[in-house]
Amino acid sequence: MKLPYGIADFRRLIFEGYLYLDRTAHIRQLEALGSALVFLRPRRFGKSLWLGTLASYYDLRLANEHERLFGQLAIGREPTSLAHRYFVLRWNFSEVEARGGVEDLTERLDAYVSSTIRVFLQDYKDHLPATLTIRPHATDTLRELLAIIRQTPYRLYLMIDEYDNFANEVMLADETTYRGLVHSDGPFRNLMKSVKSAMEGQGLERVFLTGISPIVLSDLTSGFNITKNVSQHPALNDLCGFREEEVEALLRESTMALRAAQASRGLWNDQELVSDALEMARVWYDGYSFSPSATQRVYNPTLVLYFLDRLQDYHEYPANMLDANLAIDQDKLSFLAREIPGQQVILDLVQTGEPIEAQALVEGFSLADVLRPRATDLSSPLSFLYYFGMLTLEGRTAHRSLLLRLPNLVIKGLFLDNVRALLLAEENDPWAMEDPAQALLQRGDIAPLSAYIEERVFRRFSNLDYRWMNELAIKTAFLALLFKQTSHVIVSEPELDRGRADLLLQRRPDANAPDLFDLLLELKYVKPRDLGIPVENLRTLSREELLTLEPVRTVLAQAERQLTRYRDALSAQHRSGLRLSCWVVVALGFERLLTRELPVV
Repeated sequence: MKLPYGIADFRRLIFEGYLYLDRTAHIRQLEALGSALVFLRPRRFGKSLWLGTLASYYDLRLANEHERLFGQLAIGREPTSLAHRYFVLRWNFSEVEARGGVEDLTERLDAYVSSTIRVFLQDYKDHLPATLTIRPHATDTLRELLAIIRQTPYRLYLMIDEYDNFANEVMLADETTYRGLVHSDGPFRNLMKSVKSAMEGQGLERVFLTGISPIVLSDLTSGFNITKNVSQHPALNDLCGFREEEVEALLRESTMALRAAQASRGLWNDQELVSDALEMARVWYDGYSFSPSATQRVYNPTLVLYFLDRLQDYHEYPANMLDANLAIDQDKLSFLAREIPGQQVILDLVQTGEPIEAQALVEGFSLADVLRPRATDLSSPLSFLYYFGMLTLEGRTAHRSLLLRLPNLVIKGLFLDNVRALLLAEENDPWAMEDPAQALLQRGDIAPLSAYIEERVFRRFSNLDYRWMNELAIKTAFLALLFKQTSHVIVSEPELDRGRADLLLQRRPDANAPDLFDLLLELKYVKPRDLGIPVENLRTLSREELLTLEPVRTVLAQAERQLTRYRDALSAQHRSGLRLSCWVVVALGFERLLTRELPVV
């Protein structure tokens, strides 16, 4: 199977026999939805390939290739009347360098658009009745090009990929320059205003934009208020993205060589291998929904292809489940974490794993709205995270507010990286926590990590001003310090014996090192005032003395009973293959940690 990892050229995929999951049935639907559409998805979600599919379908030059390109696809069997009826002009604004001031950006934008028109003239020289001279201003050149196109029986289809790419980069780097780009007589606003005018009978008949967020469109205001945003249309939820049954079928094919390699060593039968691979893909990559009423979630296609590519070429799972090409998204979390309110949003999402409520997805907001939102309305920072693929839609509340959640473990890992950086911000050596974490993960020894949290992390807690300073803080700290995606997966609050364990870190199917443990932790928090002793005494009493306190004994006994039930239920679910290390952890305020190991039977 030829996997098109990193390839967004539709014609190459078809002509060279690469995998192509057919979504062309949506073309008819998109035609009916309107003539100026915007379709938004997070980075690396297949938008460019879809635009390439549309370009090949509508390009008048490719009419003779229609059968080769689309004969085996849904739209090829029932084409619309608009197939191959357009000149196609493509812009990709990720190619515009986002540096310098407004004047620099004006020159760069003009140069880019002019270069695309120059290529267009060469491509369609046999179909145009006249030629033209490239003008200093791209809008003037576009106007003259349309005048020539009007002399033909065809019209222009403008396809803009990553419409907001360079504008978003400018916005995150310098908001003043961004305002100059999109407001008043800014160069980007003027360009899009000319596109709007061209739609008024001047030869431009259709426009299709892809991008990440509607913020730039909103800031253009009346300069480009002609588009219909179809991003949340329930029928288009899987337009870009893989369905689970497709992923399972691809895994069966990609694991053929892996099955043979494992079978030769007496490991994993076929069904176990496919089931384990599907579970890995589901946990790490599944979970995206782009419509509150969508009935099926989709996988990030780039991540799935990355996973399949590793399986097929190396006969193993990727050690790092996050494709390095998507690691840049961590910068968006770091941007949000510049201010305390943004940090609080990140912590809230990590702590509970529960959906978080937003009144609506905001289409226009300032950076101040994102970094310093009102405590009563988090719509702006949550929308920011949604557009960049850090959150996904879960549905609606009874009052019609939106529910959003972390989509998968790849994204949760990015959040935990951010929390870890926050907790270790004052550390001279952020890697000092590695040895204590490994002591627990590899030797089942919790003492070094417990001491590290008492001495380093609790000190950091005392300097922070968050509403999260409660028992959830302990869970978040353990998660952030322990999670290693190369060896473990987080099973967040697994349901065991009609209860929910606080924390389960389970080895990945391919983590077969004999010294690795599966960790099951039950976490409790006792407020200092409930202990009946001064806070300063907590720092001086020995562990044995603390264990004699009645509130501590009560909480420990309760936690041990719960953990025993969870241990037994988990062992029954996994009759073999588990190497459990079970611990009760009791935090006495943010001063001391008491731990007790539960024997594994």
